[in-house]
Amino acid sequence: MSISKQYNLRQLGEQHRREDGNLVDREVAYQALSNRRRRFIVHFLLRERKPISLRVLSKQVAAWENAVPRKQVTSKQRKRVYTALHQAHLPKLDKMGIIEYDNREMVAHPTEKLGTLRVYMDVVPEDEIPWSVFYTGIALIFGSGALFGWAGFLPFDVLPGYLWALIISLIIVTTGLFNIHSEYRNQLAVEGPPPEVERIEPS
Repeated sequence: MSISKQYNLRQLGEQHRREDGNLVDREVAYQALSNRRRRFIVHFLLRERKPISLRVLSKQVAAWENAVPRKQVTSKQRKRVYTALHQAHLPKLDKMGIIEYDNREMVAHPTEKLGTLRVYMDVVPEDEIPWSVFYTGIALIFGSGALFGWAGFLPFDVLPGYLWALIISLIIVTTGLFNIHSEYRNQLAVEGPPPEVERIEPS
């Protein structure tokens, strides 16, 4: 093997190691996102894409936590969040490698690992069911209908098979489009507040 080929292979290996090093392990990601305040931190840093001071971050998290504009956050609300972020949540995210927290300057710096959290950040609101459960339910309903139609039970044997196929296809397409819209709406780190926060007036 030539020297140039060996060098190219070594470069590729180093690139793959860097890319793997920037990925967040699934268990670590879920630990990071299991807490609402940490989700708010990640959301804000992903949205702003720049270092954020603890003062600004705590005020924004307090605003989302209390569903009020930033201007209406009280000193008590901000101080409570400020202390929790400084003592617990930011150091934890720093230890996970998701951010770099400057304890002296009190500034949170995004890292390359932060962006990889997007894939884990689909939020299922409390009043909704997971899409996996929803699609499983649809499959069971359609499967039962097909079985009853094959057995000749009314009203499943009234329509011909091609009409049932058309109806099922339309339902699946409509559901898929709604799923896409719902995932886009619930995706964290898009413009506006996190999806679990009731939308409030800009501040």
